[in-house]
Amino acid sequence: MCGIAGMVAAPGRAQRSLDEVRRMCRALSRRGPDGNHQEDLGGTVFGHARLAIIDLDTGDQPQANEDGSVTVVVNGEIYNYVELRAELEARGHRFRTRSDIEVIPHLYEDHGLDFVDHLRGMFAIALWDAPRRRLVLVRDRLGKKPIYHATVGDRFYFASELKALLEIEDLPRELAHEALEDFFTFQYVPAPKTIFRGIAKVPAATMLVREDGRESLREYWRLPEQADAGLDGDEALERVAAVLDEAVRIRLRSDVPLGAFLSSGIDSTLVVSSAAGLLDEPLQTRTIAFDSANSDEVRLAEAVAARFGTRHRTRSAASEITGLFEEVADYLDEPLGDSSTLPSYLVSKLAREDVKVAISGDGGDESFGGYAWRYSQNLLLDRWRQRLPGALGRGLVGAIAAIYPKLDRFPKKFRLKWGLRNLSLSAAEAYFLDMSIFRPETKTALYRPEFRRALDGYRAADAFVARFEEEPERDLLGRILRTDLKTYLAEGVLAKVDRMSMANSLEVRSPLLDQEMVELAFRLPAELKLKGTTGKLLLRRLAASRVGREISEAPKSGFAPPLAAWLRGDLAPLFRDLVLAPSSGVAELLDRGRIERLFAEHLSGRADHARPLWLILCFESWRRRFATATVRA
Repeated sequence: MCGIAGMVAAPGRAQRSLDEVRRMCRALSRRGPDGNHQEDLGGTVFGHARLAIIDLDTGDQPQANEDGSVTVVVNGEIYNYVELRAELEARGHRFRTRSDIEVIPHLYEDHGLDFVDHLRGMFAIALWDAPRRRLVLVRDRLGKKPIYHATVGDRFYFASELKALLEIEDLPRELAHEALEDFFTFQYVPAPKTIFRGIAKVPAATMLVREDGRESLREYWRLPEQADAGLDGDEALERVAAVLDEAVRIRLRSDVPLGAFLSSGIDSTLVVSSAAGLLDEPLQTRTIAFDSANSDEVRLAEAVAARFGTRHRTRSAASEITGLFEEVADYLDEPLGDSSTLPSYLVSKLAREDVKVAISGDGGDESFGGYAWRYSQNLLLDRWRQRLPGALGRGLVGAIAAIYPKLDRFPKKFRLKWGLRNLSLSAAEAYFLDMSIFRPETKTALYRPEFRRALDGYRAADAFVARFEEEPERDLLGRILRTDLKTYLAEGVLAKVDRMSMANSLEVRSPLLDQEMVELAFRLPAELKLKGTTGKLLLRRLAASRVGREISEAPKSGFAPPLAAWLRGDLAPLFRDLVLAPSSGVAELLDRGRIERLFAEHLSGRADHARPLWLILCFESWRRRFATATVRA
């Protein structure tokens, strides 16, 4: 695990190129505090900030094949490197190190651009083929590791973090209108866009090839489209258990101390159960608490720790919340409105006191149907939608929804207005609204006229709905899960995990996001994932067999802090100081009076506007740190 950076330019710029990449690598020092190396490859410079995990003595990067014609820098881990190395050595390849990364240039020699098909891991790879003067950038299948890129004049740059690219003096910093619309909709900026115009992200499961000054993108991996015929629950359970244990086993390969995140949830419990059975010594486990707000979760996590004999520690996240928010904001590359960034940062910080690697339960929800309320309500509404008499019936329901009173004091899933509104839309449009922080009409009212004009008709809904409708029509749940995996998981959840763990120089590995586990999950029929409002059916059965029903039948709690209370308490002064201040930059985009009304309603308890207010606060905090230019209308 590390940070990578580099540039490709015409030969003859060696010193300037080295200096630029050195600055970029210094900006990545939290990702890689154990080493910092740059190498001039003849007009191309590769840089690497190392977090040493495997092969502590000879694993520095860049690394190359025998004759030096193929060079790589990599952020991540190749979990099946032991098996790959044995195969490559049998074919005559010779290795200089014990590093997992050294298999990549040799695979490229044998397989060309198809080398990535052989990798099982998390990675952002930069590969330089010197004879062809070909640069290859690759992001892993699920998007666990990011890679940004930009072109300035005749120079092409790449880096693990956007702020490393901001070290380039003549790189423009113009905020992208479309990315702002995406952020205020989803709480993240989806690839390939970034918050800055002219800087892009490589999407998950995608390879960028730059050769002869031309760039091309190709998707190298797709989810299975068909369920396995005749697969029953018992056989599926055996296969899930076997793949999980294997995914955990290869993620325990490490030359440094290793631990695990542990909540009261099924996913992290299963990962800990597998790891504890594979290790010769007690596993280090860590939990974050919000005092009384999640005392039952802490109790269950401690029960799991006792069951598997782990060395467990819990830390409270309740004190000094304002200082914690400011500390976390320093490590956000782009605006990110997921409030679980705070506990993610804290649990990473707690783990890093004792270990350099942690395994986590990320990914089970999006593959196995964990967001059961959201999924079940959309499936139920779709069954009702099919019974309506076409567009006329949906139009009538929409008209009723428009005049039905809005009752914000009730949770969204219990509001009749919410149900009627979604019933009047297509399945794709309804799911888009469920995944939106701001309702479209709220955004329309909140956006200043200049910002609306600058968007020039762009709507976050259009790209989301198009992606949703591109997914195979096997069943609605499958479409929803595929969409979540490619959007919310890749660009929201995993961005949060990457940024918060790397801020603490901690590597996080996610067995449930192993490609074989994900492929298996998407070959399962819907009835083995979701029944009524109960999700993750197979994982629940597995958890029941390993730790008992108290864990397997516990309601989903997530990893979210008590945000509404914080914005009425400790964070309220910070919101006033940042967002409502005369110098506020967000007021150039959003109507200050409407923000003040939302804040006042939230403070009074008349409504819960915690998520949109948090989004606004996060953007303003990010803007003050990273943006030196305003949006041009």
